[in-house]
Amino acid sequence: MRVLIGYMIDGRNSGIDKYLLRVLALLRGEDVQADVLTTRMNEDLRQILAGCGAELIEVPSLRHPLRQYAAVKRLTEENRYDLAYFNISEAVNSVGALAARKGGAGRVAVHSHNSGPGGSGAGMWKLRIFLNTCLRPLASAADEYYACSELAGQWLFSKKARASGRYHIIYNPVSLETFAYREEVRRQMRKALGVEDAVVIGHIGNYIYSKNSGFLPEILQAVRERIPGAVLLSVGDGPERAAVMEKAAAMGLGDSMIFLGVRDDVPRLLQAMDVFVLPSRFEGLPIAAIEAQMSGLKTFFSERITEEAAIDGQGSFLSIDRGADLWGAAIAAALPYERPDLTAPENRSRTARFDIEEQASAIRAIFLSKEEDEG
Repeated sequence: MRVLIGYMIDGRNSGIDKYLLRVLALLRGEDVQADVLTTRMNEDLRQILAGCGAELIEVPSLRHPLRQYAAVKRLTEENRYDLAYFNISEAVNSVGALAARKGGAGRVAVHSHNSGPGGSGAGMWKLRIFLNTCLRPLASAADEYYACSELAGQWLFSKKARASGRYHIIYNPVSLETFAYREEVRRQMRKALGVEDAVVIGHIGNYIYSKNSGFLPEILQAVRERIPGAVLLSVGDGPERAAVMEKAAAMGLGDSMIFLGVRDDVPRLLQAMDVFVLPSRFEGLPIAAIEAQMSGLKTFFSERITEEAAIDGQGSFLSIDRGADLWGAAIAAALPYERPDLTAPENRSRTARFDIEEQASAIRAIFLSKEEDEG
């Protein structure tokens, strides 16, 4: 079958990208020919997708919605896709899905990956909430609806869509074996990073409004009041990174907050950490935090994140409105602890809903044709 998949950025710096790369890897060897949409051609991503048997196709961005609509419609008319599968975070991103429907795609599926809007700054955030509310019927016009969490489904789809038999929750899958805790890797990475004797707080995410990145230096300071040698490893990039670096320096944390940028060795970096923090204002279902928990890390979430993201015994939820001291106290109280091996048979039930091996059949079912599904 031939499928159209939207959208990817660079294969490195997006939760949706990570999800789709895992989906494509899972489909390797299946009778699926995939065309993947992007709004900015990236040669590295093009080569990665070629290795998965998929083609990367550039279309206009949503700064030009009519042009994107026309391009996706034309692609669909030319290739007669059996399935158009759009992975999006806001209803405004449904332009491509509407175009694929009009262009004659056999089925149109929309998958929600967030519980709030993108964009930096509180003003933009409020505007995009308003726009999402107005445009939600566009996303709900698909044939099938998927969400990475119940909150993500509520954000993008109408009650009617969610009450239909065509709405499904598929948790973001992770390879447990890839992220499983390894003591030897931990020693190697801590030595390489120069943090052998430190308590290491970890964070992975883009520096954007939704991630609440400016709260990270405050968390570190609160922990250091209790554990003076603590450091924070921050992985990621984005428009607010410079401001967070300036804030850390102004707080006297320039040497203890380590900004690593975008990295391709996240599984190994997680081994070096002692705890993981995610003080986001909102998330769909944060893949980075699932990966952290899979590696055995105790993870501290903002209470605004869905409780569906927590693995039993690994996740705790804290208010971001009550200040960083609450986080510092909770982190200090949690240390030290014995890091579990979640690949052990007795622990597999705790991770099943996030394990890609357990999720494989649900993911493959998205790509079944109607005839195969009914058969």
